[in-house]
Amino acid sequence: MKRLCFISPDVERTRKVVNALRAAGVGGSNLMVIARSDIPLEELPAAGIDETDATPGLARGLAAGGVIGALAGILVIAFEDVGLALGGGAIPLFALFGAGVSGLATLLAGASVSSSRLHRFQQAIQGEGKILLMVDVAAARAEEMKEIVRKSEPAVEFAGEEPPTPIIPP
Repeated sequence: MKRLCFISPDVERTRKVVNALRAAGVGGSNLMVIARSDIPLEELPAAGIDETDATPGLARGLAAGGVIGALAGILVIAFEDVGLALGGGAIPLFALFGAGVSGLATLLAGASVSSSRLHRFQQAIQGEGKILLMVDVAAARAEEMKEIVRKSEPAVEFAGEEPPTPIIPP
């Protein structure tokens, strides 16, 4: 899947593009719109959780917590008294516990922070009052979707693809 990003100058042009994409078979949660809070989006699909770092935070937390938990499990095995009682089960047990705790903590922390992946669009959205349209499509259909947007509304510009979420933030 690829997430294509488009910048639209206003709600009417965004609505026209969204309708063209829906007619091409894109729908549901594959269409997301982000705008400044004073711009009414009406029936346009809101981005919801994609406006925050909740999902990337969860991914980072699960990875980091799992690794740290596995290392803690290895340390527990190294101590004879406790390690003998838990045996080899200490490693996956601690890894799961670490991933769960860390994943939950980073999910909650990320939910309160605006998306770092969308930082490059902040000036257009907040400063200029433009609207960001994100479209999740199969990689094979990416060029087709760009062409549909270009034909339906030339004023809506392609702003690139959203980069994949890094495990460790820059």
